[in-house]
Amino acid sequence: MKVLTLNVHGWMENNSIEKIRQLAKTIVKNNYDVVALQEVNQPMDGPEINHERFVVPAHEVNPIPLKVGNYAGALIKELEALGSYYFWSWSANHIGYDRYDEGLAILSKSPQKTETINISQTTAYNSIHTRNVLKSKLAISGEKWIIFNGHFSWWQDVGHLLFKKEWDIVRTYLEETENSKVIFTGDFNNEASVSNEGYEYVLKTTPFLNDSYTTAKVKYGYATVPGEIDGWKGAVNDKRIDYVFVSNRLDVQTNNVIFDGNHENIVSDHFGIEVTLEN
Repeated sequence: MKVLTLNVHGWMENNSIEKIRQLAKTIVKNNYDVVALQEVNQPMDGPEINHERFVVPAHEVNPIPLKVGNYAGALIKELEALGSYYFWSWSANHIGYDRYDEGLAILSKSPQKTETINISQTTAYNSIHTRNVLKSKLAISGEKWIIFNGHFSWWQDVGHLLFKKEWDIVRTYLEETENSKVIFTGDFNNEASVSNEGYEYVLKTTPFLNDSYTTAKVKYGYATVPGEIDGWKGAVNDKRIDYVFVSNRLDVQTNNVIFDGNHENIVSDHFGIEVTLEN
């Protein structure tokens, strides 16, 4: 099983089309079974579309239709042009940058059954604090997997412990999967190097999940964000805020930072993580 996670900063990057093509070429070259993407934007005023391998998630919180200009849809087209075909799902979280439907996407080589899970204290579409998680069930080489993909809030905002509340909701769904093969990917907006915040809270409250970085037999790179980006104004240090957590009975072969300018060209304000697991 080979997985990629990346916050794509959809349509907010210079030379976005070129970067989508770079992303597509790398996906084809590395033949990922699952690709989890965050900040997958589409213009709010675009006309509605559909796609033959698009999976509409169940239980959508804000059922925003798929539209022309969806970033994941553009990526799918580039993959198809390269002869690679993925099933895919997308669900909106909230309005992004005042003009986009911002959401999450999961691409998979095999068919997926996907649902949207609200993890925030609000469902208001015009609130950046509305956060959801995508959960996909699928089979790879005869093995059943559960994939989670999320884009979380910071540990706290204006004195409120946002991440803790979001993760506590996530835990109720994870407790049902302890005996399954689980992969939880995403942008967690919590630094691994900061004590007593989100990263340590995840490890403490879900001991049946391991950080793929710490358990991988072979690893390349560490930080997933270089300095200051949107949401981290004034930050100067590189930081690790994107993760792949996996069931603790899974054997992590490799954990590599990718799209960092050394291991593939930069395509976003985040670097990606690719993980290889023993099935």
